[in-house]
Amino acid sequence: INGGVCIRHGAKFKRCSSEGCTNNSQKRGVCRRHGAKLTTNKKCMSEGCTTQARNGGVCSKHGATRKLCSSEGCTNIASK
Repeated sequence: INGGVCIRHGAKFKRCSSEGCTNNSQKRGVCRRHGAKLTTNKKCMSEGCTTQARNGGVCSKHGATRKLCSSEGCTNIASK
């Protein structure tokens, strides 16, 4: 699936809004260290798999799709 670009081709990340912090923000403008709580603790629905689910309740090994960088010839996963 094509769409977006990888970091190498210009994907921009927002920085944590906490003073002096240079981490990328995860949720609500802050990084995990400063209070971002991510709620993606669901496991893959495929029987016997303990990997974290990505898309549609399954991990990437069991069919979750990820967007690829739209720059020509690049095979990296798109970040934004």
